[in-house]
Amino acid sequence: MTWSSQGSDALADVLASITVSSWRWECQGDYSAIDTTLLQRWRDGLGRDPEDDRPWVEYIQGLRRHGIPFERARVLTDPLTEYLQCQLDFTYMNVDAGEDIRWVQQADAAALGMPAYDYYLIDSARVAMLDFSDDGTLADVRTSSDEEVLAEHRRWRDVIWPHAVPHKRYLSDRFHRNTR
Repeated sequence: MTWSSQGSDALADVLASITVSSWRWECQGDYSAIDTTLLQRWRDGLGRDPEDDRPWVEYIQGLRRHGIPFERARVLTDPLTEYLQCQLDFTYMNVDAGEDIRWVQQADAAALGMPAYDYYLIDSARVAMLDFSDDGTLADVRTSSDEEVLAEHRRWRDVIWPHAVPHKRYLSDRFHRNTR
């Protein structure tokens, strides 16, 4: 299996290279080291800052205008981390922009043999694995177009996606569970 280290600054270039589709496996449960402002706004009872989010929203909207899906499966830890509680409240902006964000329970992901690292599947033709340092910051982006690597990561996507619950449905189900 062949991987190429791109460095921590390469993620923007990887995302800019999407031409057909993007799928993200997001399993860390806490990204507060790279999302400190968002988490602090949530702690302070403030909403998301549309100006802070404008570049991402415009990026997603641009993909969607070109018919390019951006899908993401996020793991829900048990118990939920503070960061994930924040994300459950704030993911609406990503969804409204056009992302298909879905949630999967950590136990389900483990039972299905999902990897313990984050990755993007770009155009179903390249994998970008995200390596995080001990302090939670992005340390490296490793990419591969090796057919064996691609087959494994496509299989993981195809295994978990049917078990992942769309964001709005997850919130609705959670609300109904909590009001019974």
